[in-house]
Amino acid sequence: MKPDPRRVAARQMQKQAGEVRFIKDKSNSAQEWAFDDGGVSERKISPQFAFSAKNLKPLAKVLRGTMSSLGFAMSAYNVFAKLKSSMISPDGALGGKGYVQKVSHMRRQYMNVVEALSSLSDTLYDELKAPHWDAAEQQEDPREREEVRDIIEDAEEIREDPEGWAEEEEEEMDDEHEAPEKKGKTASVCPRVTSRRNAFLQSKKAGEV
Repeated sequence: MKPDPRRVAARQMQKQAGEVRFIKDKSNSAQEWAFDDGGVSERKISPQFAFSAKNLKPLAKVLRGTMSSLGFAMSAYNVFAKLKSSMISPDGALGGKGYVQKVSHMRRQYMNVVEALSSLSDTLYDELKAPHWDAAEQQEDPREREEVRDIIEDAEEIREDPEGWAEEEEEEMDDEHEAPEKKGKTASVCPRVTSRRNAFLQSKKAGEV
């Protein structure tokens, strides 16, 4: 005679201390965390709310940092996706004690990270370009206003090709780590980034004089 499934389930539940929860595994679901925004499509901004100019610079820095993170995440995912699991792991997993993950799960996580950063950067960019910040921008000190615009320009430059920008930055870092005898033979890896930095430093010095 087969045991009653309900009695078996009841005995198992009695053996467990505390709260009993049934958690559905969504690790293989297409509806993963980065793709489930759950947000709103429009806002209701009170006309009485005063947008302060002092908050523009921090927001601009968040945008630039998010765009930079997106570029590096895209570059890392592109490299990681080309690695065959069988070539880097005997068991299809990576990591040490307490931080073990399946390679296939890590690929999905990188996709989630890229999607989340892309969504965040789009939201921040639209926010900084929104007309409700125009009045606050006019209240800024001219130097602060110029700094905010420079930061946003940096973010826009990265936004054109986040992965390409990150690859140039990585190549520049790799070039710095090369042996001294190789450095003289290597041309400037990131002329666009370098020229922009030089121009920024020159304009900053000119403003301080």
